[in-house]
Parts: sequence; structure tokens; C-alpha cells
Amino acid sequence: MSKITSISVVIPSYNRVIELKELLESVLTQTVLPDEVLICEDNSPEKFNIQEMVNSFRESFREKNIEITFIINEKNLGYDKNLRKCIESASGQWALIMGNDDLLLPNAIEDVKSYIGRNSQVNFISRSFIRFNNNIKSPIGLSTLSNKDTIYKIEQSDPKMIFRTAGFVGGLVVNVAFAKSLHTEEFDGSLYYQIYLAASAFIGEGIGYIATPIIGGRADNPPMFGHADDDKAFHVPGSYTARGRATMWSGVLKIAKIVGEKNKVELYDSLKHELMTRQSFHIFEMNAGQSVKVNTELKTELSALGLMNHPMPIFFYIINCTLGKKARYIYRIIRKVMQ
Repeated sequence: MSKITSISVVIPSYNRVIELKELLESVLTQTVLPDEVLICEDNSPEKFNIQEMVNSFRESFREKNIEITFIINEKNLGYDKNLRKCIESASGQWALIMGNDDLLLPNAIEDVKSYIGRNSQVNFISRSFIRFNNNIKSPIGLSTLSNKDTIYKIEQSDPKMIFRTAGFVGGLVVNVAFAKSLHTEEFDGSLYYQIYLAASAFIGEGIGYIATPIIGGRADNPPMFGHADDDKAFHVPGSYTARGRATMWSGVLKIAKIVGEKNKVELYDSLKHELMTRQSFHIFEMNAGQSVKVNTELKTELSALGLMNHPMPIFFYIINCTLGKKARYIYRIIRKVMQ
């Protein structure tokens, strides 16, 4: 693999000492090593414990010629600002973004470098990934969009692929110079800055896609956002509230509208339909077993965005309200059909 393609593994971090330690251990198992691991710790209560843990890896990383950069933010920036800081602070040409509770599969860096070598024109790359709870050796599913490496771009693909490729941030790979050229604070608080980068790539050289899984995405951890000024008005740490979810999807629609209008392409209608249909499955699935009140709050928030104007979200709302916890069996059946 060419040294010219330098890769930084960038990790926006907040708490989760144990999970982050496991992620750093997964870096050391790589068949091809990254050039740098960069961690931006967002001033969490565990920041000094995390710093001590990261320092314990320095010798192992130095022996393998991996630079390790650890930054503690002076104040809590929130998801979007911290993600942008991570990417733009990377010393590598490419930033492989990891959630601090995700894991690299041993082939990750090798497969990313190989893909870039074959598709040097792209600036943003998505990937297949394994879903797991506590143990990656006991996966609960595979998230995949194609059985072969590909590129999704506006001339050949539906804009819904912007969300499908970049809705989950772990394992996304972005060209650092490309990301810096798009720097904006306009979408801070959306919790979807990566969607902005993906949308910009989609209307340009396209979103690359690696079909082989390169990471494991942990499925059972509660979200950590909601502490920063940009986030706390809408999000509650440890949960996805109806208002918080609606705020996130409102951010996706704002990104689609602004990027689309700026580049004179239609993104909004397709992404709105994606959220209203396929993605409504996922958020109502998360609400299965919740009270009628909680599900009605979600319905109200989505209705305000025009995202209940389709039979699919209405169906999920009804089964949640009528079946309670038993609705989970319906979602399991649907998942098997979708796979």
C-alpha cells in the first residue's frame, strides 16, 4: 500500500473510557496501520481518565510508527463542531471517522487504502458495517447497501443514498482538504454534519462505497449529545426524544434544501421521502414499547415537518400504540424481510 495515501483515524470523544480503549486496541490489530490516531475529547467528566488511558497506548503506537494526537477541548463543543474539528485537525490526507464506541475490523485501513487507490477521484467514502451489542464476535446484523464496491453520484443515483450512506457516522472516510474547503457552522446542532459533507460529495465526484464491512458499530449505547450549547435546547443526554429526533431530521432537510439550491439540483424531495418512509421504520422501532403519549409526541413532531404524510409512518405509529411491547415482533419480521 502506498504511503502517499496517509490516513488519520479521527475520534470525536465524550466519556466512554472502556469503549474507547477497545477502539484503540482495534487500531493495533490492523493488517495495514494508519498514520495517525487523533482524539478530540469534548470536555467530558471523564476527560482526565480518558487522557490517562490514551497515554497508556503511546508506547505501543510509537513502536508501530502511529502518531497519536490527543486534544481536550476547552469547552464542550457539541457533536457537529467536534466532528468538524477532528476532521480538520487530522494530519493525514484522509480522515476515517470513528464513534468512540465503535471498533475497526482488522481489514479496515487496508481496504480503505485499496479503495482510494482505485477511486482517487472521490472525496467521501461510505462502507458496510457489522452491528453488535457488547461483543463484536456475536454480531446482531450487517448493514450493507451493495454487494460490490461502487460510487453513488447524482447522475446515476437517487439522492436518498446521501442519508443511507452517511446517516451513521462510524467508518465514514473523508478527504481532509475537501472537508476543509466546505467548512461551515451553518448546520451546527443538527447532529448531521457528515450529511452535509456527503451531500456535497454526491453532487460532485460521488460518494464511494466499500462493500466489505470495515467496522463494527455498537448498537446498544445511549447517545451522549445534549450537553453543548448547540445541542441542549433540543436533546436530552442518554435518549432520543421526539423533539430531538425531529430536530435532527429538520437538520437533514435544511442541508438538502441549502446544498440543493446552491448547486441547482433537487435533493430535498427525495431525502424527505426517505425520512418519511424507510427511516420512519427505524425511529418508530426505537419507540416500540413506549407509551401512547411518547409515540404521539413523536408523531406530532414529525407531522410538523410534513413527515407523516405517508401510510408507512402512520402504520408504525398505530402498531406502536396498539401493540405496545409486542410491536417489537413486527419490526423483527420486517427486518428479516429487508435484509
